[in-house]
Amino acid sequence: MLRVPIEQASAGMVLARSVADPKKPEHILLKAGFELDEDHIKRLRLLHAYSIWVLYPGLDFLDELLDPELLRKQQGLYKSLKEQFADVQEQGLTKIDYNSYTSQMSSLFRQLLQAKNPSSLFVTELQGESDDIFLHGTTVASLAMLIGLRLEAYLVRTRPNLPTSVASDLTQLGVGCLLHDMGKLNLPDEIKNFHITAQNMGEPLWQQHTEIGFEMIRSGLDPIAGQVVLNHHQHFDGSGFPIRKAIPGSDEPVLPLEGEEIHIFCRIACIADRFDGFRHLPDGRIAPNIVALKRMKNPGYSKWFDPIIYEAFTAAMPAFAPGEQIVLNNGQTAVVTEVNEVEPCRPIVRPIDPEKAMNPDSKIKSDAKSDAESNAKTDTAPDDIADINLASRRDLYIARVGDFDVTSYLH
Repeated sequence: MLRVPIEQASAGMVLARSVADPKKPEHILLKAGFELDEDHIKRLRLLHAYSIWVLYPGLDFLDELLDPELLRKQQGLYKSLKEQFADVQEQGLTKIDYNSYTSQMSSLFRQLLQAKNPSSLFVTELQGESDDIFLHGTTVASLAMLIGLRLEAYLVRTRPNLPTSVASDLTQLGVGCLLHDMGKLNLPDEIKNFHITAQNMGEPLWQQHTEIGFEMIRSGLDPIAGQVVLNHHQHFDGSGFPIRKAIPGSDEPVLPLEGEEIHIFCRIACIADRFDGFRHLPDGRIAPNIVALKRMKNPGYSKWFDPIIYEAFTAAMPAFAPGEQIVLNNGQTAVVTEVNEVEPCRPIVRPIDPEKAMNPDSKIKSDAKSDAESNAKTDTAPDDIADINLASRRDLYIARVGDFDVTSYLH
């Protein structure tokens, strides 16, 4: 099968995986085996679906990237989070079952530990709207634990008073990240979906979402998870928030936390939160990984992050993930087959012919192409073309992912 950006979907393609409603990810719009037509493709684009999986011959190795159990657990967390908090103002916090989040997050953590290819997490991610707080929390929780899996030695060193097994357990990191933005539910709609930047960290009321969220959940959570909710916007350089409260009678200045004063789980959450925030654009689209990674390298942002955690993050989150469909600068469509850890923007890719994703029995295929045109295309892209290591082919580079021109983000 093949992952296709929704902009490049064509009538006649057959779904290899079901497609969820981006507005309600727990609801299935189209089931696996459905043959797409123009009306359904138009609808998916209007809903801002990011990509679809379609049948494609010869790419069976991509099946290994998909972990149905991991996706099921993510969907379960999203569903329970949305159901319990969506009407929180009406039902009250007393009905929130925080123990269920701990249990589900522990299960998700174990699933990540067993994952054959954890770096493919964002190949199997949930899809939804850019301003969905519950989807954002579920995504940040999964990504934070993925980062934490690469930091066992650092976790143990920074938590020396705990047994190794406890210091490296990421369950409460995941729970805190899952709930980190719940305070936004009590903000006015006009500021709820503000996007933080290096130049604008939001008005004071928006910044209070961390403290509001902490007060909402503090009585039902492990204190470490509560710390993540309160301090996920504390920056390593001391530029974050909330401000520490002054001790009455003390002359000490009132400042945010900085460096290792910030709990390591909060430092991990900060990076995971920023990455997912940078991927979701104001117009509702989801940017490719490379776009968010480039923004995070900006000096205005990079100083926010613990450098050790940031290094683990970049190792966990490839610029171009295996299974991602891309277009090279010569116009050739290809799929990423292997990450290049030395040069992340130059992975190994396999040229493909998108028309092979069409149902061979479909009547929708265009008959306008002449035999000469078909032969010309075959001459430039033979079926048996070999994989291309872009690290060795300096004349080639990835130019587009879907409708995104990524050439300016490669360096």
